[in-house]
Amino acid sequence: MSNSFQFVNASECENILVLTLLLPRVESYEVAETMGGELVAAVGDKASPRVVLDMSKLVYMSSVGYGPLISLRAFIREAGGRLILCQLSPVVKEMFETTRLLINPQSPHSLFEFAETKDRALDLLRS
Repeated sequence: MSNSFQFVNASECENILVLTLLLPRVESYEVAETMGGELVAAVGDKASPRVVLDMSKLVYMSSVGYGPLISLRAFIREAGGRLILCQLSPVVKEMFETTRLLINPQSPHSLFEFAETKDRALDLLRS
């Protein structure tokens, strides 16, 4: 797996891909598009990818950041995989909840699954 990304760090833990956003803020369309391309490239052509997206470094994201994350989710789902977001800052989590992209971690009406910690996200993907 290539790990030469500007905005994303990729690693593996027990066949689970852990992507870490390295950005403190996503405010411009250009940054959001580059980030989205890097996220999809990191997943690559894995069959049934299990992916944790660690957002612990991200303190703010404007609405331009949602599109790439929705695209990533669709890409992973089409490959038969599962995506769990984790470690959302209070501001970012509130924005997801306000836009109804997160309702609760197990809701079938939520677009994204999330976990409070990376360990919890990994546990959810192991089960």
